[in-house]
Amino acid sequence: MIKPAMRPPSAPPPVAATIHIYRGLMDRAATWRQRIDNPTNWAIVTCGTAVSFTLSDETHPHAVLLLVMLFVIMFLVVEGRRTRYYDLWSSWLRLLETEYMAPILQDNSVTANDTWQELLVRDLAFPHFKASFRKMLQRRLRDHYMAIYLFLLLSWLLKLLLHPATSSTCPTDTFVCHASVGPVPGGAILVVVSAFYLVLAIVTILTYSSSETTIEVLSRERTLQKIVSPAQQPVSRQHWHIDILPFGVARRRDDDDVGAVED
Repeated sequence: MIKPAMRPPSAPPPVAATIHIYRGLMDRAATWRQRIDNPTNWAIVTCGTAVSFTLSDETHPHAVLLLVMLFVIMFLVVEGRRTRYYDLWSSWLRLLETEYMAPILQDNSVTANDTWQELLVRDLAFPHFKASFRKMLQRRLRDHYMAIYLFLLLSWLLKLLLHPATSSTCPTDTFVCHASVGPVPGGAILVVVSAFYLVLAIVTILTYSSSETTIEVLSRERTLQKIVSPAQQPVSRQHWHIDILPFGVARRRDDDDVGAVED
């Protein structure tokens, strides 16, 4: 009777190699952390410049601040996208900290063939975002951009109070008339701005009610839940075809590769 080939037992990952992997992921996460702050800086500089320009002269239109309110949305979208990538790198780092670093510090050993190694290998081969784009937008709005929008709103109201519109564009000296922009009446502008800020306030309140700790300080159980969550979204929009190689290693083949093989 021929015995089946036994799979050689795997040893724990070398400490030196794991440390290099950890340092590489840390550098990537730190780089993306700096990239996250850039859109916030751009938004602050843009808002400060627009407010200074608008309030410096009564002839400068208040519509500039309304345009900046819309322009800041672009910074928020860019920052939300970058935060998803930062959350991805940070989740891998946190997994190494809780499943590899902590056992070494506690017991001076790492269990071989542990589940976390397979999870990390599969996620490194086929990266998946751990949080949705909507959730990251809500988080950045709560942490930074709501304060920026409140600053813009106060500056806009101050502009309407300090620099009323001229009689040619505003026949009546009222606050509603001062908010007019060209042919658009001031009442419509106030309704649109009020609705816009009401949506921002609702999103911020909902985010505070379901706020979660950042990935850097998540517990071990919550970190593993994020890694194995079925709600994860793949980073690549292409369809992946998985080939199972010997010893359980998976290989990715894109649609282009599949077509080439079929031809």
